[in-house]
Amino acid sequence: MPNVFLTDDIVLSANCPAGKDQEIYWDHPVGADGRIRNNSVSGLGLRVTKLGRKAFVHAYQLNGQRYRKVVGSTVLHNVASARMEVVSRKRQLEGGADPEADRVNPRRKHFLTVHDVIGQYWESHISGLSNVSQGAFVRLVAGRLRQAPSNVSRRGHNKKKAYSDFGKMFGDRAFAAIKPSDIEQFQRQFASSPCNHNSALSRVSSLFNWAIRMQLVDMRNPCTPIRMQKVMRHRRDYSTEQIRKIATYIFYPVMEVPPETDHLDGFAKRDMALVRARVLTANDQMQELCNYMGILFLTMARPSDLNNAEFGHFDLEKLVWHKHNTKGIKLSRSIYEYSFRSVPIHPKVAAMVRAQRARWPESKLLFPSHTDQTQPRDNFRKGLDRFKALEGVPAHFQLYDLKRIAISLMLTGQGVSHDALSHYVDHKGNLATTAIYDLGLVDPLRPVTERLGVLLGLGVTVDDSHDVIDAVAA
Repeated sequence: MPNVFLTDDIVLSANCPAGKDQEIYWDHPVGADGRIRNNSVSGLGLRVTKLGRKAFVHAYQLNGQRYRKVVGSTVLHNVASARMEVVSRKRQLEGGADPEADRVNPRRKHFLTVHDVIGQYWESHISGLSNVSQGAFVRLVAGRLRQAPSNVSRRGHNKKKAYSDFGKMFGDRAFAAIKPSDIEQFQRQFASSPCNHNSALSRVSSLFNWAIRMQLVDMRNPCTPIRMQKVMRHRRDYSTEQIRKIATYIFYPVMEVPPETDHLDGFAKRDMALVRARVLTANDQMQELCNYMGILFLTMARPSDLNNAEFGHFDLEKLVWHKHNTKGIKLSRSIYEYSFRSVPIHPKVAAMVRAQRARWPESKLLFPSHTDQTQPRDNFRKGLDRFKALEGVPAHFQLYDLKRIAISLMLTGQGVSHDALSHYVDHKGNLATTAIYDLGLVDPLRPVTERLGVLLGLGVTVDDSHDVIDAVAA
């Protein structure tokens, strides 16, 4: 590598010798004419490649390691400016700083985009959630992560979604550059749907909270100034009489009497036999559904808890159910958890479990699928339709309402502490969560108005009413 005092003329005339990939001309006090110059800078070099590309380089040592970094192209720098740049870098080295620390490399990525953070958030957190949670996140935040359907069809091909997901709107923007005004623009799409507004806002807010906790960005959550919208929910009212009828139908199932076929023959007997088989099948479905609903009602369990319940989870002698993989365990933020949570069960529940054992002697699951006993039962649609058709059962009845009804009844002062109730329903003493399930039953409030009527003289004789009113006034 030649040593020569660099000048602009040498930069123009320098070339790479044949057979080499590059040649570096190092700045040296002795010029090409043999004269000695006094403004050369050690470590400065001119690199010339075999393709004719030229650039100034700086060779230095830092922490015992040798480095050679490009200062700039000869198109942007002349020799004088290159020397000044190298002198500045040497001063940083003398101060113990790395001259490359604050340098911007245009070929590298300099900021996290929204798409980058969404991808990391998916791998770190969302991928471990349920399919429903993943689907909602994909629908509202990360449409590009939507998986291709197993069966490709044109169903919904011409249906346009009424809103754009967050990643589609701001995917290429710097994540740290997102402002509350951008969140407001995104949320404006859901002005007519408070549910979608709140769902989208909570998921985008969780995305930013996660990025801040992981120190990917140093910023405030831009979702904080945006408020949730109030959602007006439809009440699912149940009267005491309706609850009594539902309980009666569950624990004393209504069965259809199968027709007799012994007195028939020919085609009439065949047709009646088909009707009889249909009735027996419907009765069997109703019996299993009532066992399912009875356990839900008496244990105040979630349907998802019972779907995956196994016979081995029940201790029928001690009347205990060891609930595995419950929603409470999955959502718990404790640093440790037991593999199951145990709750006492009613003797009627034990009887229903024994009935299911007799029905499915080869299955591990309490309510297995009829087609594959290794899989849980997917639905009770037909049996539930027949149950809702019974007299006194509201059309809005759902399986999850059994948990709500049971909790609502126990919250009306049945001699059981609310804390014990909260622990029993897998809320770990969180009374605020337990109160969410309260249906606000009207009938338990009747003693309030009845007592008020007594005080106002409406529940006593006319002669005594004046005395009651005077006593209240006093």
